[in-house]
Amino acid sequence: MVVAQGMLGYALTSVMGPIVAQIFEGPHYGSIFGAVTIALTGGGAAGPWAAGVIHDITGSYRCAFATATVCCLISALAIWRAAPRKVRLVPGRVR
Repeated sequence: MVVAQGMLGYALTSVMGPIVAQIFEGPHYGSIFGAVTIALTGGGAAGPWAAGVIHDITGSYRCAFATATVCCLISALAIWRAAPRKVRLVPGRVR
């Protein structure tokens, strides 16, 4: 769990800013990033509670861990699907 949380959980949090900036660039970036951050924080707060409920029902964390893994895979797929398919030109970098 330490490896999964440390290497795959909080280590990937630092890329959320650039992901949101690349997909939703423009004047409303701050509002969109704020909404995404609230959703991330809400999910981070609800996850341990939901895992506890699943543990109380099943007697094991196996189902909770599997559910979290599936949610991570769905999240990665959603980011991949939302990603721009064209290279964005950056001023001063065009050759």
